[in-house]
Amino acid sequence: METYTYVNIFETKGLEYLLLICFLVLFIFLIKYLKKTDHDE
Repeated sequence: METYTYVNIFETKGLEYLLLICFLVLFIFLIKYLKKTDHDE
């Protein structure tokens, strides 16, 4: 009846880095999309 759960710090760091990389890639695509639509006007 242990309520303590062990969290592996390396697994959480890997997940955080993966989310950060995905966010940065999507942010770059967003900037490129906004610049492309800005030139069309």
